[in-house]
Amino acid sequence: MDKTSSYDSKLSQARGLASQLGMFAEENDIPKDLWDSLEAKIYDFYEVSRER
Repeated sequence: MDKTSSYDSKLSQARGLASQLGMFAEENDIPKDLWDSLEAKIYDFYEVSRER
């Protein structure tokens, strides 16, 4: 697998997890600052950037 495909795969996984946890956060009134921190950690874990 080339680096672009690997990066895209990681980015897709990070977005999927962030999306699922985002729905959970909304449904359970998780504070926005806490959710933002968690979302940043998800992207850091997958070593991808949200800006792409």
